[in-house]
Amino acid sequence: MKILIVGSKSVHVSSFIENLFLKGQSISLLSEEICAFPTIESEKNISFRSLNPFTVIRNYFKLKKYLGELNPSLIHIHQLNRLAYFASRAANKLNIPLISTAWGSDVLLIPKQNKFFKYLVTQILKNSAIITADSQDMMEAMKALHPQGNYKLLQYGIDTIQALEKEKIVYSNRLHEPLYRIEKVIEYFKEFSAQNPDWKLVIAGTGSQTELLETLVKNSEITEKISFVGWQKKPENSAWYAKSSIYISIPSSDGTSVSVLEAMSAGCLPILSDIAVSYEWIVNNENGIIEGQNTNPFTSVLLLDDKIATQKNKLLVQTKASRSACTERFIELYTVSINYDRKRIY
Repeated sequence: MKILIVGSKSVHVSSFIENLFLKGQSISLLSEEICAFPTIESEKNISFRSLNPFTVIRNYFKLKKYLGELNPSLIHIHQLNRLAYFASRAANKLNIPLISTAWGSDVLLIPKQNKFFKYLVTQILKNSAIITADSQDMMEAMKALHPQGNYKLLQYGIDTIQALEKEKIVYSNRLHEPLYRIEKVIEYFKEFSAQNPDWKLVIAGTGSQTELLETLVKNSEITEKISFVGWQKKPENSAWYAKSSIYISIPSSDGTSVSVLEAMSAGCLPILSDIAVSYEWIVNNENGIIEGQNTNPFTSVLLLDDKIATQKNKLLVQTKASRSACTERFIELYTVSINYDRKRIY
């Protein structure tokens, strides 16, 4: 089976491709940026970020020609964006089976911005033989756009992480973008630290707000308790999970986060935002804390029975989100998709 992945330079896309490779699959990559993932056979970069309509049209025909020459058995789109729209349109024209995987904001937020984005996402859904998502919240959002879609609830899958001796560390590794509310994490920790001075907050990741967040910390009285460690490769990221006692992720919108599942597998007590997907994994005050109550979530998480919480979380992740099982399920869907009788849109 020759698979073309359409995606971005993301650790999640890289890990997904690596696990398909380990299962014996042949993978090429189409992206708007150079990715150079080690387990792909070939890579093509075509961008649709230009505002010049002639450039967009020219690149669409370039993309269509590339698909015709590559002739993949199947295309798998990761994240429903502009590149995904043009790839899905070309795949439909060339009668190439298509699977799409939504990531979160691409179906929860973007279609609400304007009619144009709503149209793009809806057309991708219509062109897809199968559409997967990792949360029920995302599934419902997509069904509202295209009720006739063939939707499957399926996790990306993660490699579980072995816990080490836990230290008084809070770990945050979401992107430094407004969506992820890192400034609120800092605010909560500042309040928490006044009564718990022996704890530290480690902030990984990067983004458009990194400089702003670093300045926010420098101007506070707890500078020495908060560390910015930058973008972490997989081994370093896993090491932080392994020794951190608490993990916090409080975006305003999200699907099931791979980072959250990795943290839960490593025995971190999770603090999550009050959004629908959090309740698919957490019973508040039992195996984690849902933000939004009147108390500081860091104070609340210390009241949990950590042994019961971590045991429940490890079992949840192993049962519902282990990498090997989820990858096998995707490969099964590929076979189904290749034989799927799709309705032509164009």
